[in-house]
This record gives sequence, structure tokens and C-alpha cells, in this order.
Amino acid sequence: MQDSLPGVLEILLSRGVPRSVLTAAHDAAQVHGVPFEEYLLRHAIVTTECLYSAFAELCNLPFLPENGFRLRTLNDRPLAIGEAEFGPTLLSLYRNQALYAIAPEPGQFLEVRRHLERHPVLAKQIRITTPAAIEYASHVSNSPAGELEIRFPSYSARHIRLPAVLLILCFLAVFVLGVSQMISGALLFAITGVVSLACLGAGIIRFICAQSSQEEDLVYHLPEPLSSGLIIWPRYTVLVPLYREAGVVPDLLRALNALNYPRDRLQILLLMETDDLETAAALPEDLPPHIEALVVPDGTPRTKPRALDYGLAAATGTYVTVFDAEDRPDPDQLKKAAFLFARGPAELACLQARLLVDNANETFISRQFALEYACLFDQLLPWLFRHRWPFPLGGTSNHFRISALHAVGGWDRYNVTEDADLGVRLERLGFRLGVLPCQTLEEAPVTLRAWLAQRARWHKGWLQTIFVHARSPRRLLSDLGAVRTAVLAALFLGTFLLIALHPVFLVLLTGSLLGYYDHTYFFGNIVLTVMFVSGAAAGYAGALFALWTGARRRGHGIRLLDAPGVLIYWMFAGLAFYRAVWELASAPYRWNKTEHGVSRQRTSLTDWKTAPEAELK
Repeated sequence: MQDSLPGVLEILLSRGVPRSVLTAAHDAAQVHGVPFEEYLLRHAIVTTECLYSAFAELCNLPFLPENGFRLRTLNDRPLAIGEAEFGPTLLSLYRNQALYAIAPEPGQFLEVRRHLERHPVLAKQIRITTPAAIEYASHVSNSPAGELEIRFPSYSARHIRLPAVLLILCFLAVFVLGVSQMISGALLFAITGVVSLACLGAGIIRFICAQSSQEEDLVYHLPEPLSSGLIIWPRYTVLVPLYREAGVVPDLLRALNALNYPRDRLQILLLMETDDLETAAALPEDLPPHIEALVVPDGTPRTKPRALDYGLAAATGTYVTVFDAEDRPDPDQLKKAAFLFARGPAELACLQARLLVDNANETFISRQFALEYACLFDQLLPWLFRHRWPFPLGGTSNHFRISALHAVGGWDRYNVTEDADLGVRLERLGFRLGVLPCQTLEEAPVTLRAWLAQRARWHKGWLQTIFVHARSPRRLLSDLGAVRTAVLAALFLGTFLLIALHPVFLVLLTGSLLGYYDHTYFFGNIVLTVMFVSGAAAGYAGALFALWTGARRRGHGIRLLDAPGVLIYWMFAGLAFYRAVWELASAPYRWNKTEHGVSRQRTSLTDWKTAPEAELK
């Protein structure tokens, strides 16, 4: 072999790659008639980053590693010159000079180097990277939707499919073992013990939450000088993601118009997708100056958090809140949130308002949904807040300091319950969550089909959140501490344990009572029987106490049929969980759209009083 190897290989020699390996590769590349750099990659003699960084060193140019740069984009598309797949692609306009990233094919190294030597001015504008790095950057891009992936890639739910498949196999295995009665005595004892303790703990917590919240005010009232005086309020941005919501646009605009906040301090952004022509056509042409329709550039995945990230980039407020298309917030909600933010500590990043279903008694599903909301927003979240424990946010009526949202990277476009993930991330990065004793009226699904689709998406997002934040348990423990980590684990994993196993135990118990299984399978061991019955009874009793307490306080009424109804509702929740596990493996980022405006029992907005303009100072 020649004493002097080509330039790239000389650099590889200086990095410690054996001369014998490079000599053999060089000779083999000549025999096969391929560029030696391509041969190195094809046979995995060096990594792509190693080869391209050596080429950058040879050209005396900077090398950009994967996830080490951003691309300038226009409507989420990288700005590339010419038709070359991997460059030149615009990085930035730094000091009035365009900088480009290139990733030439290995066979083009010599040609590219000679071209740069002939054009030294152009060479100063070039950075070398790998094809994979440009491809990744083109997906993440320098756009609002890619902010989290660039700054906090470990918090993104982009790559989590394999665990979902394992979950499916595990639950199928548990179900098959249970039905075939192949569970050993020790395993059955362990499973019964864990489930019984989970039921007992859930029941006790529900009872404590319901009991401790009975004396709390459901609605906070502003001090009189604030509600009517001349005060300079902070700028506020309202984000309203819309997709196929033409039918509720009139009610939405009336609800937004009812917000009692100075119009010159208010920015409302209606976030719409490019292909949603029906919703765009339903909007009036003469929107007020403080309301703007913002079209989100086409891209993937098409989710609510992706639209919210674009809204965040356009937001001008000190505070930001999110309302859904069917929401009817308390007219003073923005003022109440701004006032409590001003009174709270600097690390208070979010205030979650209480969501109230206003079509509770329309169907069985809507009633159970309303009771569930009453327990969650009126009992559990305030209890967690009082103990300074983390909790998942609701998908709407959560109010943020915009500085905190920017600090944590905004919403994760790949998480289909972006609210739950964001609440945990804020807490992990040193911020605090709070509750806002102020209500927003929501429309509950009225059919089982609509509810299952929505609940499957929620459960899928919760699973995504678990996988994301459990990637590094040691780091999670360091961020939150032992107690708060345990509370978070109990909240997520404990809930899923009970939801997932409820249909299994209900089917097995029903089959046993109907004679399909031997009664001794469940009741032959007195210890197992006492454990199971006491745990289940405590959990059921605590749930009923919480449901009826919440129903009474919210004016939904108390019905005896709620007692057996909750068991059926939990059964449906288990089915939704199984569907969520399947979707997490097959379509992890698919957004199951909930149709709004289908309820016939919601209060008409035509009677809502709009705040007089004279008061909006």
C-alpha cells in the first residue's frame, strides 16, 4: 500500500484506527470500484459521525453532531438550496451572513473539498454534518413544535412503542392465566394482596379527599376593588385549538366575548389546521381586533399540543390559558387567575381551574363523567395541592406563566394527553402547580362510542407520560424526592392497576357465581377471601362516598342507581384502557377526535350577560 493514505484516512489514523484495517479497506474499495469512504460505512469499519467529522477536519470546517443544531424553516419546511437531499440547508442568518449545513455522499467528498478550496468565501458559510443529522433536524426543525425535542429530548414521547407491545403481552398473559385457572397459590395470593391494598388505599384517599373538601368554597370571588375598579391588568393570551368545530363556533365566540377582561390587554388565538375549511368558513369575517384566527402549518403529528406550541410562539401575554371549543369559562376567570398569580410565589407556573359538566343528567355516560369530574377537580386535585404534591393537569382551563412554558419547552406534540405530561414536567423542573377555585362548563360525551374513543386517548397519553418520566427512575427520584415520586407513581400506576384489572376480576367473579368456575377458586381460601372482600368493599365505599359528596355539592343530585352504575362505568374504563394499550403499539400519536355540540341539555349561551365595554378598562 502507498505510504500516504488519502486525507480522510490520514485523520482516521491519527484517531487511532489501525493502519492494517484501513489498508485492507482501501485495497478492497479499489477492487470493488467504490469510494473508500463509502466502503468504510458499508462495512461498519467506522461510524457515520466518525467519518463525516474526519471530513470536516480535513476541510478545516466545523462539524455539527446530531441534535446539535436547528434548521431554519418556512411553514415547517427546511430551506434547502437546489435539489440536493442533504444540503446545503439553511442553518441561520448570523451577523447578516447565511450559514448552511451540508452532508455530501461519501463519493462526493473529494469534489466538495475541491469546490470549497476554490471558493474560500463560500467555505466560511459551510458546516459539515451527517445525512441522519439533517434528516432528524428536518423533522424537529426550528419551529415551535420542535422546541421540546431540541432542548429536552428525553421528555419527548416520540419513541415509546416497544414497551406498549410488552404491556399488551403481559395483560393478555394475566387474562389467559386467570381464565384457565393456572395461577399458582403463591401468585394468586400476591396478586390478591396487591390489588386489595390498592383498592383499600384508593378508597381511603377518596374518602379523605371528599371529607376534607366539603368546607371549601367551590368558587373564588375577587375582592370588590379588583372586580370593578380601574386596574391595569397584565396582558393575557387565550389559546383555543379548533379542528372540525364549525358547529360550535357561534357558542364559542359568545363564551369568549363574555370574558370580563380588558380588550386592549387580551389576545385570543383561534388555532386551526390548514385543511379545516369548514371551521374557517364558520368564523365571521369581521372578528374583533383582539381575536385572531391563526392557521397552523401542515405537519405531523396532527395533535392539539402541536397547535398549542404554534400558539405559544405567537402569544404576547404575560399569562396564557387554554380553552377547548365547547368550553364556557367563568367570565372573571382570567382576572382571578392573574390576581392569584400576583399573590403567589415566583415558581407558581400553573393554576388549574375546575371543570364542571353541564349536561350531567343527559345519559348514563354523561352522568358518570360528571361525577368523575366532581371527584377529580373538586376533591382530589385540591387535596394534592394542599400537600404540595404533583398532579396531572386537565386539558383545558389551565393558566400558565408564559415564562414557565418557555422554560420547560412548551407542550410535547407527540403526547396525546399533553396536559398530564406538562404538569409532571413543570414539577420536575422546579415549578409549582396550583388550583384555581373557578369553574369552566364542559360538555361530556353522551354516547359510549364517543366516550370510549376519548378515554382511550386519555389512557394512551397517560401511558406515554409514564414511559417518558420513567426512562430514568434515578433522575426522577432526584427531581421530585422520594415522597413526591411515590405519590406520582401511586397516582398513575395505581389508577391503571385498578382500571386494567377491574374487568378481569369482574368477568372471573361473574363466571364463578354463574357456575363456569369452581367457587373455591375465589372463596376456598379464607385469607384470600377476607383480603379481597375487605379491600374491594373499602375501595367501593370510598368511591361512592366521594361520588355522592361531589354530586351533592355540584347540584347533580344523588341517585341509588349510581352505586351499581359505577361498576359498569369502571368496566368500560378497563375496556378503554385495553384499547389504549393497543393504540399505543399501533397508532401512538393518533388523536381520537371528540365531537362537540351534540348535547341537547346544555344551557343556552344566548342568555349569558356579556361584560359591558365600560367596565373593560
